[in-house]
Amino acid sequence: MTTSAADRKEFKSAICIAPPIELCNQVQQWRQNHDAAFNRWMPHINLIFPFVPLDMFESKLPQLQEAVGRVPAFKIKFNEFSYFEHGKKCVLWLAPETDRPFAIHELQSALTGALPGFNELSDRGFTPHMTIGQFGTLKETQSKISQFKAVLTPIEFMVTEIPMINRVGDTPFVVINTLKLGPPN
Repeated sequence: MTTSAADRKEFKSAICIAPPIELCNQVQQWRQNHDAAFNRWMPHINLIFPFVPLDMFESKLPQLQEAVGRVPAFKIKFNEFSYFEHGKKCVLWLAPETDRPFAIHELQSALTGALPGFNELSDRGFTPHMTIGQFGTLKETQSKISQFKAVLTPIEFMVTEIPMINRVGDTPFVVINTLKLGPPN
């Protein structure tokens, strides 16, 4: 299904899973040194990106809340690293584990079901991940995985809500609204 003219896409807005920032000190140190998007994005897993412009958030809130409210809250843990290869460069990321198999995919599917035409991430094969940084070679990336894994403090929390975020100009993303998941199973 295509996006209607009323549902403009905006690369300065998204819906994501964002861990509580107090759990991310170690990740933020790594990101500050290695992630080109550190100043723009908080630690996150994108679920919908791009999203609608800020002036459409309120009108989308009811349908999104209804869809997200049908997905039970779940526990998520980041304890493993992986990477994407993009030509000669690599993106290093933390891989999420959930207490319910495919919980993140279920959540992302509920969102794209409520927003037909906003499935760029799932159309390319949705791989939930939290970016740590970009590196020049596979060898460098694998070295960083070994280095970071040796000192990683796992990040674990309940996903009970997800933020709708936006940024203006070159400012960092900020949370505008949150969508509440249903009670855990």
